[in-house]
Amino acid sequence: MAFGGGGFAISHSLATALARVFDSCLMRYGHLYGSDARVFACVAELGVGLTHEPGFHQVDMRGNLFGMLSAHPLSPLVSLHHLEAADPIFPNMNKTQALDHLFEAVNVDPARILQQTVCYDSLHSLTVSVAWGYAIQVYAGNELLSDLLSLQKTFMPWRRSGSIEASQFMFNMRDYPRDKCKRPTVFFLESVVSNSHGSSSNYTRLNVENCSKENAIKNLKQIRVFSQKLELDAEESMPLINYCPLVIIQMKAQRRQCCEILSLFDDSMTITIRRCRDSELISMNI
Repeated sequence: MAFGGGGFAISHSLATALARVFDSCLMRYGHLYGSDARVFACVAELGVGLTHEPGFHQVDMRGNLFGMLSAHPLSPLVSLHHLEAADPIFPNMNKTQALDHLFEAVNVDPARILQQTVCYDSLHSLTVSVAWGYAIQVYAGNELLSDLLSLQKTFMPWRRSGSIEASQFMFNMRDYPRDKCKRPTVFFLESVVSNSHGSSSNYTRLNVENCSKENAIKNLKQIRVFSQKLELDAEESMPLINYCPLVIIQMKAQRRQCCEILSLFDDSMTITIRRCRDSELISMNI
C-alpha cells in the first residue's frame, strides 16, 4: 500500500472477507482521509497486517527522478504516482512521450522493468549498473554493489518549505555530483525488441559535457543488453522450506540477477543478463 494515491493491492480471499464488513467499517472510519487509509483500517479490524511491497511508489518528489528509477528495489515495479510533478523520465521527450517510451520495455518484459543488475569489467576497470528498460550507468573504477543500491539524490522534496523535515526520506541516499564530469556516463533506452529467446534492448549515450573520460568509456556510444524474460514464480525463485507438523509452507525470495560484459569494442558494448550461479558474487575480480 502506497498511502496517498500510489495504489494498494489485496488478495481475492481478503477482498471477499472485506466485502462482508465494508459498509459497517466505513461508518466507523469515514473521518479518515482517502480510500487507502480507510481500507487499511478495515483490513486491520479483520486481523490482517500490512505487507511491505517496495514496488508501490507514492513518488512524493519533484524534479529529476533518475536517481530513484535507476536504483529500484529488488521487487517488481507496481505503480508510479505523482509523475505529473516530476520532470520527463527520458531526455528530449515530454512527459507523455517518456512514459510511452518506458512502456515499450514494460510490454516486452513487465517483471524486469527497472530491475537493477551490476557487472564488472576487470580488464578495463569498469563498473556497469543496468536498470533494465530505462538506463545504464558506466563508472570508471570499482564501485561496490552495496553503494550502487542506494538512490542518488537527483530529485527534490515534495514540499518546498526548505525545512529539515521536508527534506527527509525513508530510504538511503547518496550524493549526486554537481560536477557533471564526475558523474557516471549514462545511456538511456533507445529501443527494445522481443524474440523467442528473450529480448534485446539498446541504450544510447547521453552527451551532456565535454568531459575527459577513460579510454574504455571515451568512445562508447551504444550498449546492447540481451536477457531472457523474467519469470519470478519459476526459475528466478530461491525456495525456503519451513516444515510444520500440519503443513509445508513454501516461501520464495527473489534473487538479483548477474550480468556479463561479452564484448567491448570501440564505440559499443554488449551485455547479457542471466541467473547468478550458486555462490556467485556480484563483485569485481581483483
